[in-house]
Amino acid sequence: MLKADPRIETAIAALVSARQGFEIAASEGLILGNDNHIGDVGEYWVRSYFESIGKFQCFASAKNSNYDLQLTDGIRVSVKTLTAWSKNGYGTQIKPLCGNNWQLLAAVLLDRSLQPAKIALVPLAELLTKTVFLNNETRRSNKGTRTYPRFQWWPWLEHHVVYSHV
Repeated sequence: MLKADPRIETAIAALVSARQGFEIAASEGLILGNDNHIGDVGEYWVRSYFESIGKFQCFASAKNSNYDLQLTDGIRVSVKTLTAWSKNGYGTQIKPLCGNNWQLLAAVLLDRSLQPAKIALVPLAELLTKTVFLNNETRRSNKGTRTYPRFQWWPWLEHHVVYSHV
């Protein structure tokens, strides 16, 4: 089981409490939605996973990099995170898909306490063979769209789960 550093554990507990308050405020029409620190939490858990197997090297040099962390073998990882709080089941777009920026997708599913329920690892080359990405490539080339698939917990991710606490 992955265990959080006490400093991040305190921050995660505070974020859970804040999300509960934001959820109530959003349901009452006071605000549009929640905060955006979920990606940070997902990246932390992926880092913890790779540290536990001795493969974490470093985070990307900037928050807006095209990847999130790098492994000791040089592989760059893009982290996408969803929570049990998600109402629509979608996250941010998965991009870029050229292979120059990252080579491994780390898909994270967090429970309502922002603990990792599941972590799946999918090599980019395999990701691009999935129907949602093939269809997107066709739409992008035929219609000239700039959009990419939004992350969701696709059923085929279950075959790539490397950590589960469900």
